[in-house]
Amino acid sequence: MEIQLSDKYCIITPLSQKLNIHETERINSELAFFDGIKVGIDMEYVKDCTIDFVEKISKHSGLSLFNISSDIFALLTLMNLDKRLNLFVCEEDFIANAHRILNRKFTLV
Repeated sequence: MEIQLSDKYCIITPLSQKLNIHETERINSELAFFDGIKVGIDMEYVKDCTIDFVEKISKHSGLSLFNISSDIFALLTLMNLDKRLNLFVCEEDFIANAHRILNRKFTLV
């Protein structure tokens, strides 16, 4: 796991391809240290995650995720976590706090 720290933000990059209970606990323990600043998780290397990861990050409101694979994005959307978490396309969008991914559901009347 890599941690990139600045005065305004912190980026945590898990290097594992699957976020299981062990990796989730490591990320959760790191999130406790960075309570006052904006925290983002870079999901570039992550291809799969377990329900443990989804449950743990759902408890952190205001957490940001970026570089998300389409499978994980679909899972977050299905569980309505795209409304609680800040999802961005790339690291630059996270740092600038711009171009947040919003999955809008439209219906025809």
